[in-house]
Amino acid sequence: MAAALLLCAALSLGARREKVKVSTDAFWVNPNLKGTPQPKPTITPWASRPRKERGPAPYVPPSDWVYNTTGGPVEGKINVHLVPHSHDDTGWQVTVDQYFYEQVYYILDTLLVRLNEDPNRRFMFVETAFFARWWDQQPASKQALMKTLVERGQLEFINGGWCMHDEASPYYVEMVDQTTRGHQFLKKQFGRVAAPKGTWSIDPFGHSNTNAWLLGAEAGMEFEFWGRMDYQDFNMRVDSKGLEWVWQGSQSLGDSAQIFAGQLFGGGHGGYGTWFGFDGSSPQVQDDPSRHDYNVDQLVDQFIQHAQQQAKSYQTEHQMWACGDDFNYQNADHWYHNLDKLIHYVNKNGTVNAFYSTPSIYVDQKKKANLTWEVRQDDIFPLGDADHHYWSGYFTSRPSLKRQVHMASNFLNAARQLEVISGVTAEQVNAPTERPSPPVGPSWTDSLEGTVGVATHHDGMSGTERQDVSDDYEQRISESHGEVEAGVALSLNRLLGTNVTFEHCNCNSMGADNCLNISMCGITTEQSAFTVVAWNPLGRASAQTVRLPVTGGDGWNVSVNGRAVVCQTTAIDSRTLELPQLYLNYYNMTDQQAAAARAALSNKATHILVFDVTIPALGYSTVSVSRTAVQQKSQRAVEKKVRKGDPVTISNSAYELTFDGTTGMTATLKNLASGASTPFVVSMGWYNSSVGGCTHDATTDPQHECDGQKSGAYIFRSNTSQVFYPGPATTPTLQVSKGPVVQEVQQVFSPWATAVYRLYQGHASVEVEWTVGPIPTDTPWMPSVVSGKANEWGKEVVVKYSTGMATEGVFYTDSNGREMVRRQFNKRGPSYPPLVVNEPVAGNYYPVNAMISVQDAQHELAVLTDASMGGASLKDGEVELMVHRRILDDDSRGVQEPLNETMCGCNDINAGEAQMGEHGHEGDGGCWCEGLTMRGRHLLMFDTIEQVNQQRRQAMEELSFPATLAFSKGLLSPQNPTASFLAQELPAGLKLLTLTSNYAGINDGKLLLRVAHLYGAGESSAMSVPINVNFTAVFAKQGLTVTSMDETQLTGTYSLSEMDAKKHKWQTFDPTGGAVLKQLHETKAFNKRYPFDVTDFTVTVRPMEVRTFLVTFQ
Repeated sequence: MAAALLLCAALSLGARREKVKVSTDAFWVNPNLKGTPQPKPTITPWASRPRKERGPAPYVPPSDWVYNTTGGPVEGKINVHLVPHSHDDTGWQVTVDQYFYEQVYYILDTLLVRLNEDPNRRFMFVETAFFARWWDQQPASKQALMKTLVERGQLEFINGGWCMHDEASPYYVEMVDQTTRGHQFLKKQFGRVAAPKGTWSIDPFGHSNTNAWLLGAEAGMEFEFWGRMDYQDFNMRVDSKGLEWVWQGSQSLGDSAQIFAGQLFGGGHGGYGTWFGFDGSSPQVQDDPSRHDYNVDQLVDQFIQHAQQQAKSYQTEHQMWACGDDFNYQNADHWYHNLDKLIHYVNKNGTVNAFYSTPSIYVDQKKKANLTWEVRQDDIFPLGDADHHYWSGYFTSRPSLKRQVHMASNFLNAARQLEVISGVTAEQVNAPTERPSPPVGPSWTDSLEGTVGVATHHDGMSGTERQDVSDDYEQRISESHGEVEAGVALSLNRLLGTNVTFEHCNCNSMGADNCLNISMCGITTEQSAFTVVAWNPLGRASAQTVRLPVTGGDGWNVSVNGRAVVCQTTAIDSRTLELPQLYLNYYNMTDQQAAAARAALSNKATHILVFDVTIPALGYSTVSVSRTAVQQKSQRAVEKKVRKGDPVTISNSAYELTFDGTTGMTATLKNLASGASTPFVVSMGWYNSSVGGCTHDATTDPQHECDGQKSGAYIFRSNTSQVFYPGPATTPTLQVSKGPVVQEVQQVFSPWATAVYRLYQGHASVEVEWTVGPIPTDTPWMPSVVSGKANEWGKEVVVKYSTGMATEGVFYTDSNGREMVRRQFNKRGPSYPPLVVNEPVAGNYYPVNAMISVQDAQHELAVLTDASMGGASLKDGEVELMVHRRILDDDSRGVQEPLNETMCGCNDINAGEAQMGEHGHEGDGGCWCEGLTMRGRHLLMFDTIEQVNQQRRQAMEELSFPATLAFSKGLLSPQNPTASFLAQELPAGLKLLTLTSNYAGINDGKLLLRVAHLYGAGESSAMSVPINVNFTAVFAKQGLTVTSMDETQLTGTYSLSEMDAKKHKWQTFDPTGGAVLKQLHETKAFNKRYPFDVTDFTVTVRPMEVRTFLVTFQ
């Protein structure tokens, strides 16, 4: 108060006659222009001149204070498309619902008023999960006004998915599902007019080919823009008009799936803003010369200089400015009032032309230019934003959430199929989700569809959100899962002709209850007789191995559909038995309480019962399991701990795997069918997470070796290239187990890093089950770096597969489960500049969603994964996968929290509410838990290149889309013990991708059906061919007989013929002198789509193609 009185006194005495001008210098900095000169002022601001020398103000407000915002493109001028937008994360620092009711609600609410004030104003909105929340809470009057704005084109939906999905972590199935959900909501509320025309992937931390060609071109999108790309690539392009190109991302579909693509020039947090911002308390446009801080002349000058600067980086006289940032426009008047002024005064100046626009209007002008554009196939992975800042850590971050999303997605698709076939309704299920996702359709699968969809967000399953937000995603999925489990149970009862209680053991219960991944399943453990129903979601019959925890190792009998099958029991290893107890939170427990809690969490099973089950296409088999008094010792596997020095060999009909008893490591891998053999060593280890420092083994200029960047949720940066042994250096111990169904070797590197190798009879792959955790934060087995202080180091754990193949640094990774992309150590694709290597580990990591492979001239090793993770090949003949991370520092990318997860999902001890705990977590305190422990599976295939390429896709299907299992007590006698609901199987190589009734009410009662070709062009001489399918022959069973089919673009929004008819034919060139064209033509693409025959419902599907239909069944 005293300071205020003094100031008033000074002014009253005349000590200050003019207020100091508020500087707008902050507007001048564009963070994307690293190394490029920034624009400079060309005028002396009117308010800065001496009063006597000023003359009239250069710009004065209109007499009626109504600014002229009319306008559009003007030929011969730089045309600045001002695109108002807000980037709204569906979860990041707080949860999706918190963001909605604290921020996004007000964005949409104030937009409604401000857009309606002026028909020239525009806005683009992206995240339909937020829009649906807002829409559901509005009266009819507001909904009607919003419909009017959409019809006028003032509000345009871009992307339109349920969220802005990550492009590194999701399988293509999840990407397609969440995008379809968003588009169907828009279709339901607004009709065809709201169908998005392009993608706006401004914040994901890298960009995949699959997103461009499948979620882009094949969904009817004409363009894709983003705010982040690799800094070396950006620096090469920014001064050569190279920031936009035609992305031909698919090797298989060629130029039929091109999309216009480009990097925003922008600023802001992620490169998706522009050089000014008018949200909240930001400096505003002041155009009244009778008031202080007149600055409109400065801003007009700045506007012109920035437009002229940006024009150097883009072809045509059109440029786009993304006017917004994270959660902007909560009071939309701030932005629109200032933008109105800028448009008015910039156009009065006349040097450049400015107007309200959208990305669609902008791209329409690019088409009209009739220019030739660079063509490119390379993806944008890994993304680096500086010498040592590689966004490749999130490929693995929060591995449990990544796994949960993928497993829930498979369960969702199986449930959709069961819903269609059984006819069970949500009313009959009568188990609604307590806090459901905003509804799109009436299905009992709808909420799970929404919760899985929102978790694909680029700060969701990417692993870059805060711990409580990750917990929220997991909780939403688990809660919605309960409703779907009830629906699946009711559907199976209807199909089997039974009336029993079915239970599930799919890891969605609290803690360790009922999770087959850690051998916990109450019904199989506690019962001596039970029934399993296995539902096959695939369009072809599938032979799958089932592993169930049971009590007792002898006397088990298994029959599948009434026929006895061979089974085997193996004792549960101590590592598996300890896993449930890791969920215990010891906070405030006495020793006695802790012991009781451990006992309650303990696994009561003693053995694993293993058998094979063959399940018909889109159908089920019934498995009866019982234990008799007769001791059938032949069922029990023979187990033996291996003495040091004793060699070990396990085999099945396809492979032989040998171990060196002296080293405790694998030694050779042999394919018994072809005779192919290779030295083969599997190892586990960890990189020391960097806390900033120097990367001495980089090949860059020594002056650029050092940097303060830390490893964290987003960024991977290892302290060195050395992989350390997981614990005190020792010889791994081995234990072998052999039986009639499976032979396996358990390998213990340390108490927190173990592996099990399995060879199942009749299966042409090697299974490696890895278990990692709790990763210790301390490292007491290594000398202290600082005397007297513990080595508290972050650890990034990898599994390595080393062969004797000469692979010349080349390896291949899948793109969201679709095409395989060629990679090369220390090199990028031909459209990139020569790579300056500054992080030889992190800079060579790529996302692996389903598979990574290496090959020499004759043979190939493919490693298939059951969840997304980062991978690389850093040495010849080697595959490396990062399976887990535990990091003790934040990487300064906004999450403000170390990636230090616990088994309880709670925050660390002594963390006060909204405060950081001892190990960095923000939370409510009261957590004393073990670090997160992960278990996953890899499938290995080794053979000739042609054989591996032919077999690996089917193996991927069975690993990623296994049978859905339901359990019932006792032995059932169903009326229908097995059934397939297809009259004939889909052709080999064709996937049944989607079958759902959830959108029938939006599409005149028609169901959504999708099929996908599993193989890419050139992948397999036998399978990489167009596949013809007659749906009349496939869907001819009673109750599932197809009677009508209409083909649509990917998301079922409008007809495929309309999409293809409006596609623009871009003229392209190769600026590399032929390197890109060589890449594009390495494989013969299938550029022309085969038409759908509407008379007999027959279609030919090209390699990698996805075809979508709205269908009616009898």
